[in-house]
Order: sequence, then structure tokens, then C-alpha cells
Amino acid sequence: AAQVAVADLAGDPWIGPYPGNPCHDVVVLACEYAGFEPRLEHSSDDFRAVVSLASAAAGVALVPRSALRDMDLTGVVVRPVDGVAPTRRVFAAVRRGAGDHPLLRPVLAALREAAAPQG
Repeated sequence: AAQVAVADLAGDPWIGPYPGNPCHDVVVLACEYAGFEPRLEHSSDDFRAVVSLASAAAGVALVPRSALRDMDLTGVVVRPVDGVAPTRRVFAAVRRGAGDHPLLRPVLAALREAAAPQG
């Protein structure tokens, strides 16, 4: 899909997480970096609800690729962000020496797979 510049979405209504959610800060900062303040008309911390609102033409949203896995995207146009895209880092904290525990290994492997770039 063709990329979209965040600045090109300045005139659209926005759907985003509630204030206090770190993803809300990502949306606001991405828009400010693009030169505008988003007009947040709908809020939800549930990305499925955000995508449902977008499919109902309620606005545009920035949604992490990882959140789109196994999601019904009927009626939604998904486009990568052009230029500097918002990013986040996901960490797993484990007790020192426990990273090789047989019950923890599959959990960490699943987290790595879920966080891997999609191609």
C-alpha cells in the first residue's frame, strides 16, 4: 500500500487512545512533529474498537502493526506512515538467571515473534 504522510491527515478527525495511555502520547507527538494538533474526536484504549471506528468512517488513527494481527480489517485502509514513523520498544523483565527457565523460554520466544517486524 502507498505510504501516507501524517501531515496529510491534519484535516481529518482522529481516533486515539485516552490521555494517560503511552500510545496517546505517541499519536499526539507524531502529529505535532508533522506540524499540527490532532482533533481527537473518539477515544479508546482498545485497538479493535479504534479499527471499528475507522471502518465506520469516524476518523483516522495510528495503530501499531502488531495490534493489527488477526484483526478484521474489512472497510479499513491500512497504510504505512511516510517519513519518520512512530516507534516503540517492548521489553520483558525477568529475574536474573531466570531467562533460561524451561517455562519462561517459550513465553520469551512468543514475545520475540509477536514483536518481530512484519513483512
